[in-house]
Amino acid sequence: MSLGIIGDRQLLCVQTFDIARHPSTAVGLIPGCFVAVSGKGPRDANESGKTSWLASVALLLGDPEWRMHSSGPATVADLLFEPQTAGVAAQGYAPATTGYLAGLFAAPDDVADTAHTVWMKLSATPTYVEVRHAPGIHLATAQDDDERHHQAAEIYRGLPSASSLGATQYATALYGPVPRCLAFLTSRGKRRGGPSLLKLDTGLFTPAGIGTALIGLTGRASLLDTDASLRHGLSEAEHELQTGRMEDVDSHAIEERALRAVTQRSSAREELARAQDLWALHYARGLLDALERAEQLHTALDDQTQTLARVRDERASAEAVQQALEDPTRLEHQLDEAELVKHTAERLLDQAHENECGARHRLASHNRALQEAEDAAAGARGDLDDARHEAQRAHQRTVSCEVRLAEAGTRLQHARGDLSQAEKGRYGPAGRTTDTLSTAGISATGLLDGLGLPHKERSAWGPRLALYGDAVCIRASDVPAARRALADQPGAVLIAVPDDTGENVGDSVRGFLDALASRMRLEHGPDAAVDDVLGLCVLGGFTEPFTGRAALVDRLRTEVARAEQDLATAHRLCDRAREAEVQSEELVRRLEAAASAAHLRSQRPALERELAALQRKTAARKEARDASESALQQAVVAHATRALQHAQAQSVIDKARSVERQAAEQHAALAKQIAALDIAHWQEHGGSREAALRALCRTTTSSVAVDGQPPRPERRSESTLRQRAGRHLDHALEAVGIDTDTGAGAPTAALQDAVRRRNNLSDDSAGRPFADATAFETPAETLKDWLDRFADSDASAAQRIAAEHAARADRIAFGEQKVADLRMSLHTIQGSIALRLEQALDDIEDALATLNREAGLYGAELHRALTPPPSLQDVWRCEVTPYWRRTPHGPLLPYDNVTNSAQEKLFSIHLVLAALLASPHPRGRVLILDELGDSLGTHHRQEVLEALARSTQEHGITVLGTCQESLLDDAAEHCGELLYFTYPSHTEALNAPTRMFGYDANGERVELTTDTLLAGRAWW
Repeated sequence: MSLGIIGDRQLLCVQTFDIARHPSTAVGLIPGCFVAVSGKGPRDANESGKTSWLASVALLLGDPEWRMHSSGPATVADLLFEPQTAGVAAQGYAPATTGYLAGLFAAPDDVADTAHTVWMKLSATPTYVEVRHAPGIHLATAQDDDERHHQAAEIYRGLPSASSLGATQYATALYGPVPRCLAFLTSRGKRRGGPSLLKLDTGLFTPAGIGTALIGLTGRASLLDTDASLRHGLSEAEHELQTGRMEDVDSHAIEERALRAVTQRSSAREELARAQDLWALHYARGLLDALERAEQLHTALDDQTQTLARVRDERASAEAVQQALEDPTRLEHQLDEAELVKHTAERLLDQAHENECGARHRLASHNRALQEAEDAAAGARGDLDDARHEAQRAHQRTVSCEVRLAEAGTRLQHARGDLSQAEKGRYGPAGRTTDTLSTAGISATGLLDGLGLPHKERSAWGPRLALYGDAVCIRASDVPAARRALADQPGAVLIAVPDDTGENVGDSVRGFLDALASRMRLEHGPDAAVDDVLGLCVLGGFTEPFTGRAALVDRLRTEVARAEQDLATAHRLCDRAREAEVQSEELVRRLEAAASAAHLRSQRPALERELAALQRKTAARKEARDASESALQQAVVAHATRALQHAQAQSVIDKARSVERQAAEQHAALAKQIAALDIAHWQEHGGSREAALRALCRTTTSSVAVDGQPPRPERRSESTLRQRAGRHLDHALEAVGIDTDTGAGAPTAALQDAVRRRNNLSDDSAGRPFADATAFETPAETLKDWLDRFADSDASAAQRIAAEHAARADRIAFGEQKVADLRMSLHTIQGSIALRLEQALDDIEDALATLNREAGLYGAELHRALTPPPSLQDVWRCEVTPYWRRTPHGPLLPYDNVTNSAQEKLFSIHLVLAALLASPHPRGRVLILDELGDSLGTHHRQEVLEALARSTQEHGITVLGTCQESLLDDAAEHCGELLYFTYPSHTEALNAPTRMFGYDANGERVELTTDTLLAGRAWW
């Protein structure tokens, strides 16, 4: 059965907006347990809002008592916030015209992946109820109540409009045909609760009401709707058929008077012509048949006599053969022994083959391995351990050479890169600075790149310029732009030169050099440049020139040549090391193969001896198997030969007995048939054989041409021709309304007299319809004379009237078939409904009895009467009367028998639970019970709570039950969650946020949050 869009997801969270006095904070639920619902109002537990919240949950879950198919949609407006009933402080608020209910459904073990959220919009005006839904978690999570209310409208508008469902659709679409929720509430909005399964003691809930409620809980109510729809269709079809028949009667009355006479006379003419032809032929056929049959019977009589003698001889011979056959028991014993010996020999031979094949495979594998080892060991010399040590040392040398080769390659790559940059004037940090400025459109030149010093000036200017190796010369006007361009290159050194200087760097930086010469004085021993102001001293003594691009390029080319030479040397060393390593590894491999070959050669003789022994064993077992097969074949042939001989003899005996019995019976029958032929009678009326043959070869009005060929001679039997002639004459008389027995209805007196005489002359006892020719011929001639008088007048109107009548007949036949089909369908579906309803009530009765016994009570039953509708206008009646035993040995009493009110309350809860548990897929269903502890003492209260808790644990249903303060201590022992509603004062417009309590592993009460509940089942 379908579980709707929600499927087997369970309700985990409910959020309300402008519903009664409830705030918009989410209320989490632990599914599959008993949830106690309590609270505190201004004075006591009343007015805390428990009932209105439970009514909202019931509406969200599609509780059938909300009556969405009748007046229910309009009454949901009573759940909206209303200042008159909210409290004194609420008088400043306007009544809510729109509210929302949100429910989160998911699998408790996997909330994130299975979540599906349902939003219900309630309105004070049509449309009263609208539902939207979408996968995932869609709850209002803002920090305060006003923001959550604003967020609720946004969330609802954001849900897919294509998912919208109306008041009469949402319950079935979301949860399937079986009610997801059963709620027993004192009120729903302003509507007080009516009779229910939990109020059986009020006397207002009749057996018919109980039956209807139970059928609805099991999801079978849709069956009754299907039945009602089918009965309505049948009623309309019957009405259409009756109308068609009445119209046909009216038309037929008009046409019948004209058509009846024409049709009757035409039919009579046809039947009379056939009758006269067939009557003439029956005498001819009768004579020929009698003569031919007499000859056949005499021949057959002689044959049966001979057959009887022959089969008696055959039977005696076969019985003698059977007595001479060998005893079958000894042959069967020999066959069994031969089969056992053969099976044993085959099993032993299979084992020998398998062992021999295994030995062959092992020897072949061994030889291949030996040959491979000897081939691999060719040219092996020396000791294996020494070779392995030498291979390890060769590998280490190869690794060292490869490292050196990689380092030489890296140095050469760096040297070539530096040389390329130097040739472009982009070497070092000064080169990077020049590139950056060039990108920004600023002309720049490295100080040392464009400045050449004579050899004699190197000692004087070397220490002075050493600190400015990264400096770049630019025009003074470009300095601001250069600083911006070099903002991401800290440490860049710029030297501003006059804008009017030429391209020569020496000329452009002359001022800088003069200033540097005046600021830093030279000292010798060793050479140094000293800045007394800064306390700076830069040592000289440079061996190579470091100013001027040409000097820098020469130095870097020397470094590249040195790096290339180092790389070539590293390549040579690496190649020699690799070759030595390969030779060492090859020697190790050959020495290892030589050792393996020696070991394999030592093992081969043992394998060859094993194979030879297994071959001898296989040959011996094959000879034993062949001998056993020969013995078995001989035993089989002997046994089969004896069985075949016995069966053949028995078949001959049985056949001979059967033929002997049949021959005797046929002999007697043939003699009797010859006597019964009465050939003299046929010769008297049919004449000679030749005359009869000529009559049967003539073409008659009853003969029919096939494919344009002339009719064949008449071959029907005499009895068939005679009966057909009389039947066609009867048909001719009946066609014009004449009673064939009395002649009543005959149009003339002469015809009436002829029919009476024919009836008096009939001879049924002799098997012939007429005693003499006058019984047929006189009424036939009289009828023909009368029909000839109307021949001309009957030729015109019949065809038109017949066509119109046939059309109406087709329409009526179609209507009759339609009604018959609908009646058959109705009969079938009502039988199916009865079976399914009986099964559903049986399941409820079984569940009720189980709950009753588990509670320590004494048994319960459901007496019911299921009555299908007696007519198309009636309805199904299902009356269920619950019976239960009040004392261990007392009788079963009906539910309305006056008894202890606490026992009645317990039984009512058992009945409700039974209806929930017996329905398909009870897991995920919700039972809501208002004022759970009413009319219950301490003992019965414990029984009720225990029954609810046990049912939730065993079957996965969720029970929400309101409990007064006095019941909380008892409920704490059985509930899995406590919801506590608080309305502190009439001065407040809304309740305080609902508090949620669960129980930890030690049974201690802990307060829960919605986020914890939505995290999944891990904590409870």
